[in-house]
Amino acid sequence: MLKSRSAFVATGLAVNGLVLARGLVLMVALDYEALGYVGLVQVAMACVGLLHFGVLNGGYRLLCHARPRTQQRIVDLAYTAFAAIGAALILGAGMVSFAMNHPTYHSIAVFSVVGGLATLIRSWVHNELVAGQRLSAVNAINAASTLASLAILALLITDRPIVAPEWIAVSAIAAQPILFVAIALMSGAAKRPRALRFSKLMARPIFAAGFALFLTGLALQIIPLIERVYVSRTLGLEALGQLYLSILFIALFQIVPNLVQQVFLAPMVELWRRKDLPTLRRDMRRLMGLITAYCAVAATALTFLAEPILTAILPEYAPDLRWVYLIAPGLIAFALAGPFALCFNILIDYRWHLGAYGAGLMTATVSFGVAFVSDTPLTLDQVTLIRSFVFALMGLILVIGTTRIHKTAPHFRLFQARQSLS
Repeated sequence: MLKSRSAFVATGLAVNGLVLARGLVLMVALDYEALGYVGLVQVAMACVGLLHFGVLNGGYRLLCHARPRTQQRIVDLAYTAFAAIGAALILGAGMVSFAMNHPTYHSIAVFSVVGGLATLIRSWVHNELVAGQRLSAVNAINAASTLASLAILALLITDRPIVAPEWIAVSAIAAQPILFVAIALMSGAAKRPRALRFSKLMARPIFAAGFALFLTGLALQIIPLIERVYVSRTLGLEALGQLYLSILFIALFQIVPNLVQQVFLAPMVELWRRKDLPTLRRDMRRLMGLITAYCAVAATALTFLAEPILTAILPEYAPDLRWVYLIAPGLIAFALAGPFALCFNILIDYRWHLGAYGAGLMTATVSFGVAFVSDTPLTLDQVTLIRSFVFALMGLILVIGTTRIHKTAPHFRLFQARQSLS
């Protein structure tokens, strides 16, 4: 099991490298305005990909310990929900395109729906495979779909691209989840839906387990959406393009903590169900050690290697590192809070998640809203510092929440004398 976990994370790191390569290609091939467009579409796709209303999180949580027949019923319900969500998204995108009546908004609407819906289903399939501990399948499919999607970027090096370069870039990004889902379903690695059917009896526990986490995930994506809309409307797409390096850093940095926590969650749920508390605490400490080590390595590399490497390969983007340095402290603080807050996922108690992400969303909304209404544009430094503060604030509230949980569930404490846990 430990070897499969390590291979899963190692493959995640390799895919992380491919995502970095894709980002570097885009930075070479596109100007700042096109990069701003890509950044705006990416966050719109991410927001659409989270419109699952709890099916994704609740279904995954139940798949971790469901029997095969129940698993199939969960899968059928999930795809029924995805079909309904997809129909609503198409209708909504059509209305937005008609109201805006501008080619840029038309393309954003199309890419957001297609890429966002694919991202949603890809997340479901990925979680299903992880819940079933089919980590080798996730590794292979993830690598294949990412490599295949990168091939689309070859169109950028032609003398006369058949469409706008930014459209090619976004198509490559959207292709990855589409290919992931296609490969997983066609190969039989993931369960296919047998029928589109909705069961209230099955839906109730799924939504009960996942709706609160859906709200928190949506808040996490609305925060960068507010930021990017503010920057694009107030400072322009070119200014948003200047933040692309920090946007890329955020996405890359978060991949590893998310992968590691996904790998640990399903076994931890099973340990909690069996009341194997010593092993549960051992895995929690191991998770904390891994995340801490990763953050230390990332901070060291950012401090000593980022500038010389970027200066060597993309010297024109070296000044943009200032916004990476500004966002990094808050992002690292947020990542370090993850192992503490994993107990909320195990207990299916997301009140502190709602409080933390709600506070972050309110802070971002008020900060950018006041700046917009008062007609006093923020600088890119100020925009980035707000995001960094929001990350740190959410992490702090989550850690405070775990200390409260420890009063009734002391076995989730990472640092406590062994004899006091009996």
